[in-house]
Amino acid sequence: MSVAYGAAEADSPRSSRVSVLIAPDGTVAKAYETVAPADHPDQVLADLAAL
Repeated sequence: MSVAYGAAEADSPRSSRVSVLIAPDGTVAKAYETVAPADHPDQVLADLAAL
């Protein structure tokens, strides 16, 4: 799954630390490569509301 959404290379055993917001159609609506844990939930909820 992480390879399909671009969070890992095909030859890598693990994904990087990336949060992604998946749109209802299954596409990546937003990728968050650097997050502040205290702010991240509100940021994701705002981006979700904007879809």
